Amino acid sequence: MSDAEEKNVDAAEEQDADAAEADAGEDEFAEPASSREAFVVAGGVTAVCTAAIAFAFSNPGSPLLLGSLGCVYGVLAGYTVHRLRRRGELDDQLRPRAGDLSIGALVAALLYAVAMAVHLILTSPPSPRAAWIMQVYAALGDPASEYRHIVGGFVFVVAALEELVWRGLVMRVLTERFGWLRSWLLQAALFGVAHVPTMILLGNARVGPNPLLVAAGVAYSLVWGRLAMRTDRLAPALFAHALFTWGVFEFPIWRP
Repeated sequence: MSDAEEKNVDAAEEQDADAAEADAGEDEFAEPASSREAFVVAGGVTAVCTAAIAFAFSNPGSPLLLGSLGCVYGVLAGYTVHRLRRRGELDDQLRPRAGDLSIGALVAALLYAVAMAVHLILTSPPSPRAAWIMQVYAALGDPASEYRHIVGGFVFVVAALEELVWRGLVMRVLTERFGWLRSWLLQAALFGVAHVPTMILLGNARVGPNPLLVAAGVAYSLVWGRLAMRTDRLAPALFAHALFTWGVFEFPIWRP
């Protein structure tokens, strides 16, 4: 064999070795979550978010409400992005594609219609349960404030971060370990658990604990979770969650 042929063989062997190492690295990055990781991530996020929501809604009408939620979800979202990048999934999950915004807007509009229907049936005056929805909007501050559109922007961002954390981190680690059905149901239940403090903090002495955010959180998490699973991407669900929450703030389903 000539020297040139030997060099070609050596180069081919090196390329094969590099390819094998790359494949091994990808396999390592794509390794599914262990039971311990799933428990720590899901339980940890739920505990942290429960504490953050309790603190936030203990300060109704204050910048601390959205500020504290934004800080906590910002940190958790940073870890979510890090995990997606480490596993080689960041681009596929978050890069917007044609139709993502349209799908998100359509789902958000449908959820807004459902919220309006529930309000008309359960919490519209003269029902005493109107106090529940009044408390929710009162916590967000003065709807006539000159800064309301800025607040609406913060609401959009916090909702987007919230979706990234719950469907991009919690639901994904649960799915890797327990399969899609159990993880889909469990992530919605945990999202509801995280909002349990609002039952007391936004409650009313006359009509009792306020179930609105817990019930809406569980029901809508099922929708956003299913959307993320159906598209196998986070962007459509992220748009749906953020646009819905922004819409409920900017176009209130209850007005004083």
